[in-house]
Amino acid sequence: MTTHDKMTAVSYTERLNTVMRLRLIRNTTGELSALTGIELRNNSFSKKAPFIAKCIYSEFSRETNARTGMELDDLLAEYRAASRYYNKIANSRKAQPEFHQAVLRCVLDTESADSEEGRRFRPAAEAAKKTDIAMLTLLVLKMLPSYESKSGEVDINSFIEHLARLRNYFRPLYNSGRVMRFAPYLTETYQKAVRSIRNGELFTRLELIAFAQEIIANLKNNNDPEKLLQANLYFNRYKIHPELEGKFWVERDFHSTIPVYWTFEAVGLDYIVSRKQYDCIQKHITETRYELSLFCNETEQTFTLMRQSAAENLCLGRPIPENAYMHGLHHIDTDDAPLVIRFDFTSNRYDDFPTELAIADKAADRIAAMADNTWTTECETGEWAYLSAERAITSQYIYIECDSIMTDDGSRKVVSWYRIPRNGLLTEVDMDTTIVRLQHSNRFYVGFVPQNCFFDVSDPASREDVGISIQHEITLKY
Repeated sequence: MTTHDKMTAVSYTERLNTVMRLRLIRNTTGELSALTGIELRNNSFSKKAPFIAKCIYSEFSRETNARTGMELDDLLAEYRAASRYYNKIANSRKAQPEFHQAVLRCVLDTESADSEEGRRFRPAAEAAKKTDIAMLTLLVLKMLPSYESKSGEVDINSFIEHLARLRNYFRPLYNSGRVMRFAPYLTETYQKAVRSIRNGELFTRLELIAFAQEIIANLKNNNDPEKLLQANLYFNRYKIHPELEGKFWVERDFHSTIPVYWTFEAVGLDYIVSRKQYDCIQKHITETRYELSLFCNETEQTFTLMRQSAAENLCLGRPIPENAYMHGLHHIDTDDAPLVIRFDFTSNRYDDFPTELAIADKAADRIAAMADNTWTTECETGEWAYLSAERAITSQYIYIECDSIMTDDGSRKVVSWYRIPRNGLLTEVDMDTTIVRLQHSNRFYVGFVPQNCFFDVSDPASREDVGISIQHEITLKY
């Protein structure tokens, strides 16, 4: 029986009274009376005809879905189930916030669950998995009343305190993340929620539940490689690629005695953004490079930005540092041939990355033309080279270009391939997967970007460790 089916045995009148009692749709009885046109202060929905009750509940369901994406029947059923479980453990240490936080680690991170420390909490984690873990968390933290409680009015300002406490409660759970061990999504979601309350927007326990569910889902994505892959593939669908490359850009209202220009270089659907400072007297260029992704979905245009030096962490399987990662909203003046791009940061803005870039005048071309082979270049973020990465894929192996030569007709011919076993997350690799081949500090890496799988292929020992070999010929059978 689904959670939706479990509510069909409950009358619409009883469901309406539950929604009112738990203050889900509105925070006070007066607000709910104003919404429905029914005086509910010393009354309830009990005297309403079944058809009227059904109509009101249908509207409540529509509003719940529009505000949170949740089905009201499912929410009530999950709330009831989580509350029943919480009532069983309410007087035990399992209901203590510190204990529950350890349980959450086991639920969200398989490595934590398999550790010696985690095994102590596994039975409680298995039991908690049978409920909506977000609602259970809110019950443990006493931010939601029990499903059967006779709750009073809710002060909207109490949600600001709840959100801050939730942020601090969830924050340590990001410490075991595979790609990053800080919490940009948590921070941004918290800021949006607080901003909406202070702007006088509607915020009730519905939004509090949705907030907790979103953070739990994000934590699962951070800790589960398969879920992280699916999240990456989902966001890749919204990548955009405006025509930014092939031009010089300047920082709006930036003044310096040494010319500073920015360039964009396309790498697949992403960009390498380079800041180049030209010292014409010393004939020296100081360069800083970033990796940029631009997204556009139905509601907003966002970006992620990473200092390129952090690529070493990805290649070595280490989390990227917080001060290498930035994100926020971007605004481009036109889709065809942009002249201005603006960045509104919702994270910390490191390196004083500019908030606005505009097309440079012709002086940039003249200065760039001066920079011949007598000039020296120093890259502050390390020397990273993106190499060509031709591929061939069979049911058992992925072949990635190793070495190639130029033929007499000017084309390039691959003369050796890395043969990589197609197992684990690599079974999801196809011809559209973003694959990179990188060179840094005399080491070579092959990276499957959505899978967050990077391999050191520099020498026989590093290749042997991960079952990669070099093939000079490949035969594909169909």
